[in-house]
Amino acid sequence: MWDQRYDTELYLYGTEPNGFLVSVADRLPAAAEVLCLAEGEGRNSVYLAGRGHRVLAVDSSAVGLAKAQKLATARKVTLETRVEDLARLEIKPNGWDGIVSIFAHVPSAIRRELHR
Repeated sequence: MWDQRYDTELYLYGTEPNGFLVSVADRLPAAAEVLCLAEGEGRNSVYLAGRGHRVLAVDSSAVGLAKAQKLATARKVTLETRVEDLARLEIKPNGWDGIVSIFAHVPSAIRRELHR
């Protein structure tokens, strides 16, 4: 469903980062390793990469992540992307300096375990 939704030249959620993320981004240590969940078209992960962080953006949509890479290239930042099913994503304890989950549409059946 998300591949079809993102299959347009427009960025459905825009290219500017979420306002809440901007307001708390200074809490991350310099050059932090950040995992961005359900990142879609990349507006938040590209913003963090532009602040000098090493970012892995994961999403179930290859189309969305391709647009994230396009945005990263336009902004001249490096972004790692990976197509992942959040129900199967293994997040190692203490493996990240920060984890971003903004407007992640996570099914209730996996939400508790993912957030843990």
